[in-house]
Amino acid sequence: MIRPHTTFERLLLTAGLAALMLGLALVASAHVPLANLSSNETPVASHIDHVVVYEQGAQVERLADVSLDAGTNVLVFTDLNTAIDPSKIRLSGRGDFTVLGMSHRYHTDTLGGADSNEERVRLSNLRIQLNKDIQHAQTRRTLFDREEQLLLQNQDFKVKDTGVDLQRLMEATAFFEARFQIIQEGRERIDRDIASLQAEIAALDLAMQTLPTLRTSTSLEVTVRVDADVATQGQLVFSYWMQQAGWTPSYNVRVKDVDDPMTLECQALVHQTTGERWEDITLTVATGTPSKNRTKPNLQPWYIDGTQGRAGGSTSVASANAWLKAQPYNPTVREVRGQLYDANGSPLVGATVMSSDGRTRAVTDINGFYNLQVAQGTTALSYQSVGYSVETINISNPVMNVSLAPAMTMDVVTIASESTEMTESLFGRASSRRRDVEEELSFVAVDIAHSPTQTRFNVAATYDIPSDGHPHAVRIQDHRLDADYLHQCAPKLDPQVYLTAMFTDWEDLDLMNGRMHVYFGEDYVGESQLRLDFVEDTLAISLGPDPNLVVRRKRTLREDKVGAFTGKKEFNREYTFTIINRKSSDVHIQVEDQLPLVRTEEIVIDRLKLDGAHVHEPSGQVVWDLHVKAGDTEQRRLRYAIQSPRELMVLAD
Repeated sequence: MIRPHTTFERLLLTAGLAALMLGLALVASAHVPLANLSSNETPVASHIDHVVVYEQGAQVERLADVSLDAGTNVLVFTDLNTAIDPSKIRLSGRGDFTVLGMSHRYHTDTLGGADSNEERVRLSNLRIQLNKDIQHAQTRRTLFDREEQLLLQNQDFKVKDTGVDLQRLMEATAFFEARFQIIQEGRERIDRDIASLQAEIAALDLAMQTLPTLRTSTSLEVTVRVDADVATQGQLVFSYWMQQAGWTPSYNVRVKDVDDPMTLECQALVHQTTGERWEDITLTVATGTPSKNRTKPNLQPWYIDGTQGRAGGSTSVASANAWLKAQPYNPTVREVRGQLYDANGSPLVGATVMSSDGRTRAVTDINGFYNLQVAQGTTALSYQSVGYSVETINISNPVMNVSLAPAMTMDVVTIASESTEMTESLFGRASSRRRDVEEELSFVAVDIAHSPTQTRFNVAATYDIPSDGHPHAVRIQDHRLDADYLHQCAPKLDPQVYLTAMFTDWEDLDLMNGRMHVYFGEDYVGESQLRLDFVEDTLAISLGPDPNLVVRRKRTLREDKVGAFTGKKEFNREYTFTIINRKSSDVHIQVEDQLPLVRTEEIVIDRLKLDGAHVHEPSGQVVWDLHVKAGDTEQRRLRYAIQSPRELMVLAD
């Protein structure tokens, strides 16, 4: 016989009421952390008062007011973040007491679900019993099936030599009918019982799902033993190091007109994911990173007769990339942008930036900038340019500026062909609605303190920096600089004319490498990068293209022939440069081009016409330094001839 069971509705109601009562019991018996303290320990309430943010990491200072009894007091800082390194905790204070010692421990609180385990075990045991009942019922049903098969196989009741015995046939028919009836009813009853048992199991599963799960929270506790001669009041300053914070510099460059000084606004983009709430805190932004190696590296022997030797610029390139190479892979970075430049700080045009798996790539623009979307699972980027060594660096930051060293041997590098749309900046007059408005805003005062190894910007204001990983701007200093403005153009690569602001004595401005947003007049020109790695006496900042100046480069002579008397190949080239000033004021402009260079004396280059240009001999760069009056047009010509033996290959174009 199958034992009877309760209906699905009654069991579901019972399970729901049980879960509700258990939840109320858990709320009523919530854990109190302070109950875990010893009787002689006093909890200390502290709050974050000041944070010193470095480029990577932050020193957090907590402040606590304490009341001490005469004798030895045991104070406990509770609910501290477990990311705090106890070895880097520093304690100081103000008051008439002595700190005897300090230790730490970890404390785990049960937030919920502690009493639900017993109920979960009881329901699980009940579920196991119901599954056993289902198996027993299925066995009974199998017996009915086998009995039915046996009856179907034994329905022949003929008697040998006499045929069918009618009486025995009637008795057999009655027997078969009764047994088939019992079998059918028994199977239907078993099917109903199995369905009821399965419904009860579903109700148990639902009841177990409603039980609260075990939830815990672990925190760091720091115990401080303090001795006081008499009962007194005091203050403890509890400071520690957090790695999950930092800041990056950002700049706004504003130029109203080329006759006015340039304004350089410096701000720190502070971010943190420490899990702590920095609310109403005072802030200090410091350069440097204390966690970095502070020991001078030792020089190793320098061999130049093998692969250990490097060309001249590789040492500076290695130092420029050293910080990026030391950074670990950051899986949260989904977009990387930056600039590629050579050992002299010049941008690399047309270089390839490619993910390590080859799925995505980008090509640098005329200023060496690139922007690349990072696919899921990509861990490193490869930087390549013809004539330069390949660099592969882990993806660690959203902005990665990389320097490439000249290659020892020429490698064949495939450069992806990618057309980029050049956008012009707006150098028109200011909009009329703002022409007569002069806004002078006041900002929070910042005290700048210098030390031999770092600069600190102490901001005289309070901030809220949430633990969300997003950058939060903190204004740290402004500079008004007397700059010289120069227009520059290299029409062989880009016909646009770029305005550049140049100023000296930049070493005293406490600047760092960082993003730079450029504004000319009332217009946003675009974004650039402030790079100080290779700057010498003069710092140049590009303010973007000026559409009111036009420079055209046209080839006016292309003649290739073989000399009748010399038997040498001759290549004659001439280019005409047209400079048009559409501005209402005079401009100072430098137009750049280049002469070809050779490494053999068998090829001779004759400079037939320079038209007043200055030639930089090591690079072959040709520069015209011009002053073009408003509305005027100037022309300059460059002509040269190349003579080469017939068997040598010459790339004349």
